[in-house]
Amino acid sequence: MTEFFNFVGGALIGWFISHWYYAKASRDQSEAIKKLTQDLRPKTTLHDFEEMLARSSWTKNYIDHTELWIADEDNTFQMQRGEKSKDFTERWTKVHPDPNSASYPIYLKIGSSVIKELTFISADGGRIFVPMPGVRPLPDETTDYFWNLGSLEVRVCRVVGEYYRYNNLEGVARLSNVSLVK
Repeated sequence: MTEFFNFVGGALIGWFISHWYYAKASRDQSEAIKKLTQDLRPKTTLHDFEEMLARSSWTKNYIDHTELWIADEDNTFQMQRGEKSKDFTERWTKVHPDPNSASYPIYLKIGSSVIKELTFISADGGRIFVPMPGVRPLPDETTDYFWNLGSLEVRVCRVVGEYYRYNNLEGVARLSNVSLVK
């Protein structure tokens, strides 16, 4: 009789242990499936581009005489410098030694699809390449130019920008009298 109780007790304990591992494996498998589903979903949104901009390094290439920045992590994420749109002049561009400036589009692309177009300014005869600043009115009825350091434009500029001898966007802002806001 003792052997019977030992057998039934062992079988019950074995069943509980097996059931606990089965439940745990099911939870782990569900979490793994959710993660894989997220990883494998098509990345086609501006939010996906912003995430790639934050986590990947980018490499500058020229393809058919077109400047193209390609994400090292996933080469379907690209930033393409378009052709000159028009000559451009504002108060902040006139302080540079060469007053010639022009606007250029920067196309944010995933695969062959353009998901966003930004306007950048080539200033100081092409030695500086920065986003077009925002404009806000001041109480004395003048205007203030500014770059929002958290904006998509500035984050793109950290990759594709050119600053000549001013080292970074902050150096260009000091010279150009453009405010920096957070």
